[in-house]
Amino acid sequence: MPLLALAFLAFVGLGLPDPMPGSLWPELRPHYLVPNAGLGLVLAAMASGYVVAGMLAGRLIQSFGIGNLLVASLAATSAAALGQATAPPWVVFVALAVLAGLGGGAVDAAMNAFAAARFQPRHMNWLHGFWGVGATLGPAVAAALLAAGHGWQAGYLAVGLALGLLTICFGFTRGRWTDGAPPPDAPRISMAMVLRNRLARLQVLIFFLYTGLEAGAGQWAATVLTGARGATPAEGAAAATLFFAALTGGRIGLGFVVDRIGADRLLRLLAPVAVLAALAFGSGMADLPALALLAVALAPIYPTLMARTPARLGASAAAQAVGLQVSAATLGVAVVPAGLGLAADLWGAAVVPWLLAAMAVVVAWLIFRLPVRR
Repeated sequence: MPLLALAFLAFVGLGLPDPMPGSLWPELRPHYLVPNAGLGLVLAAMASGYVVAGMLAGRLIQSFGIGNLLVASLAATSAAALGQATAPPWVVFVALAVLAGLGGGAVDAAMNAFAAARFQPRHMNWLHGFWGVGATLGPAVAAALLAAGHGWQAGYLAVGLALGLLTICFGFTRGRWTDGAPPPDAPRISMAMVLRNRLARLQVLIFFLYTGLEAGAGQWAATVLTGARGATPAEGAAAATLFFAALTGGRIGLGFVVDRIGADRLLRLLAPVAVLAALAFGSGMADLPALALLAVALAPIYPTLMARTPARLGASAAAQAVGLQVSAATLGVAVVPAGLGLAADLWGAAVVPWLLAAMAVVVAWLIFRLPVRR
């Protein structure tokens, strides 16, 4: 239980810095006198660090152990946020975003590897629900500090200090984070060896498409409603908020039933629901209920597939596979919403929901190709 509670806090910490660049961009941009494209550069820097960390995570876990990797990675994320809080030159700010991505990606992969080996699927769903709590708290704290008259630097300072405290907690317990890590003398399993497994390739593809679908729906919901459905900007923002709130609530709520139904069976039950909800959103039928239902149906896919990785691919390959899945998920978040934006520019915002529905169909089809085990 103490490790589980600390794992919950780790996922809160993992979510804290992710939305900060976008949330603080209206204050950041005038400070650095950069165009709006600068936000894309910061997000790309974070994503590149995340992808690299995920790809290296398996080797790092085997070399240093999960506990030591967690401490070092949390320290890196704390240092990155504290460094950005000093308002360094723009080039340094972007470089620190890379460091934040490297630390966050390593924490994500290491925590998922540990949780998949140690905890049940319900715990994994709750863990990822707590990521949503952190992703909500980060902007909320930043907004409160801005409202109190503090500059944008205060938001990064608060996040950096919180991550520093979390680093200290993991430092005291680093010897207990052993599950999920292969022994140091075990044969090294490379990415190429893992990807020779058909199921590993299938899961990596699902993670890419799933996170692209999730991020695409959340990021483009407001634009679809305002640009194609006649909603006001406030209504569009409320729809996006509803989506992410339902996603977080779905992970927490479904965590109570996933072990009773069976992880694989739950995914097969909800995948068609996600397709129907996406089609309802595409047709303009009850936009807000459709978005909420889509979020709830999608909610358990990421954590449940991650939890099933050791059983499906073998304990020896799990750490490497988890790292690859984290990298694929990060690429999905970066690539798919950008592709949807290009489609919206070419054919209008109304096409986006239908592309999301098509992706939901593909994700559901891939999930049904995975074997089912109780």
